[in-house]
Parts: sequence; C-alpha cells; structure tokens
Amino acid sequence: MRHFAIFFCFAAATAASCSSDDGAPDTPDEFCERVAEAACNTEVVQACQAADVSACRASQVAFCLGQLPASGFSGETAEACLEAVEAAYADADLDGVELGTVARFEAPCDRLVRGPSAEGEACSVRRDCDAPAGFECVLQGGQATGTCQRPVATGPGEDCSAIGAVCSEGFYCDGSHCIAGESVGETCLTHEQCGVSGYCGLLSECEPRLPVRSPCGFDEQCASGLCYQLSATEQVCTDRVRLSLSEPLCDDLR
Repeated sequence: MRHFAIFFCFAAATAASCSSDDGAPDTPDEFCERVAEAACNTEVVQACQAADVSACRASQVAFCLGQLPASGFSGETAEACLEAVEAAYADADLDGVELGTVARFEAPCDRLVRGPSAEGEACSVRRDCDAPAGFECVLQGGQATGTCQRPVATGPGEDCSAIGAVCSEGFYCDGSHCIAGESVGETCLTHEQCGVSGYCGLLSECEPRLPVRSPCGFDEQCASGLCYQLSATEQVCTDRVRLSLSEPLCDDLR
C-alpha cells in the first residue's frame, strides 16, 4: 500500500475549488480531472515541492486512473467525494478521517463503483455490488464471501440472522444475535470478532490494537485503522500525515 488513492481535477488553471455546477462526472477520466484542483492546491504543491501545479495534476491523473476500475464507474455520489477531498487537502495536513477518505476510498468516496453482482448475488467486497444504489457486501458468521444487500442496522443483542443484518461497531453476528467482540486471547476467525480494540492475530487469537508509531503489517493492527508505509521496508501505525518533501503521500502529488 505504498501509494494512496487520490482524486483531482485537471481542467482549471487555478487552484479554485471544484464546483457542483459542473454536474456529475460520467467517466473515470472526467472524475480524475474534476478532482485535480482539490488535491493540487497551492498548499499541497508547496508542501510536496512539486515543480508546479500542472506537474502535480498530471501525476495525479495518471495515478487516479490506475486506481479506478476499467468498468463500473458511477459519478452519482461523486460530488460529496469531491467536496471531502478538497477539504482534506486544504491545509496539506490530513487527520485519520481525511486519510481514510483520500487513501482508502472511505466515506464519502466509497460508492463510486457499480459492481457486477445484483441484489442477493455473491460478493467479497463492496465493489462487487451496486454501491451507488446503497448495496453492501454483507458477510455473516465469519464467512469469506457474502451477498449484495442493502444493510439493515442491527443493535447489540438483537437478532442478526436475517439477510442484510449488520451489527453495530464493536459487535459481531454469531449466527443468531449481535454480541460483543471477544477479549484479548480469545479465539477468533475475523478481525470483526475482536471488537474495536482488537484484531485477529496469526494464532487466531484476539490481540490488542497497536498505538501510533508502532511497526505494523496491516490496517487492522492499528488503533488508528491505518498502517502507513514510510518506505519500502517500514510501515507504522499513524493517525495524521503532514505533507512534506519526504512524505510518501507526496509521491503522487508532484
């Protein structure tokens, strides 16, 4: 995960914000062009020491197109994503939520793909489903695959056996009811089973999540939810990134 998914506009010559008046982008190319201004503002160009705004945007266009799928793109929810990306990069200092938005296609940038699976059909990730229409890939009982459903929020202790039932954060479905995540040392099959403070380790036991600056191998190990690659050999848990010449996130911003 060296690079992060970043969106940007290419069309405008100034660093003005993208406007909702332009309408929803119809293609990945249009989407990437629309977001260039949001990513490559003056603060970002200076912090990453890009040659100029145009160089930043050109780099971002190439990267963005490489991250979006060859088919299935939908611009129905793009406007909220564009606004969030612009806000995230406004001061060249990204907190955990902002990093999730630009680096993981998390809310509100998590519904840009209309996948091939219809309601009730098999899936493994959200992109397999019609995300713009509100469908999720719902996995139950620790299964590796699920089905595309409109999720039904299910509270602690409630029946979660119905198709589409999704337990609230910190709880998981044991096949019949939403129960609290397991304690450290308890047996697990998925990270979800270990609640918000743990992850499922290599020995299939719940282990405590790691604090910021701890070495890590994957996102679920970190309390921040982000295992960030500082170099080819070093990854650490982080909850904030300040753009700079040596910052890996800048590799695709100059």
